[in-house]
Amino acid sequence: MKVSDIEGILAETTEFVSLETLLVRAAGTGRATWQDLPASPGIYVVSFPGWETRPFSAGAGQARHAEPADPGQLNERRKLILAGGPTDIVYIGKAGGGSSDLRKRLSQLVRFGVGRARNHRGGEWLWQLEGIREAQIGMWTCSRDAPELLKRRLLDEFRADHGHGPLANRI
Repeated sequence: MKVSDIEGILAETTEFVSLETLLVRAAGTGRATWQDLPASPGIYVVSFPGWETRPFSAGAGQARHAEPADPGQLNERRKLILAGGPTDIVYIGKAGGGSSDLRKRLSQLVRFGVGRARNHRGGEWLWQLEGIREAQIGMWTCSRDAPELLKRRLLDEFRADHGHGPLANRI
């Protein structure tokens, strides 16, 4: 399963944003604006073509609140995932329920990645992947009651193809 397959699964067009752009914004000295991100519930996927050959660091870089995994464990997980075929997906997340939306959830993710937030525990292993700043984030909006079901569906499809969840999803 690749990020390009998700458009067919969800029957929706993907909107992409560069992780680098968001990280620079979050690390800036002023208050960051997130107005260009959808203020809707939805699903997002961190897509990183070429992650298959990137090394893992022992630490999580600027994501100082992350709990890093052993790089050897991450390498083994990667081998198991790639045994099912190529993929550019390293994380699948959702934004919905309560007051959460894509704008809020993605700002939490990147603020976590630059060490400015503690409140994005999902995807912690992203920050151990060398070059993760080059990743793209694909986003799909949906109704408020759908994100959990859509995320579960995408994770199920990914597991069916690869035998395991995406690298940074702890499933």
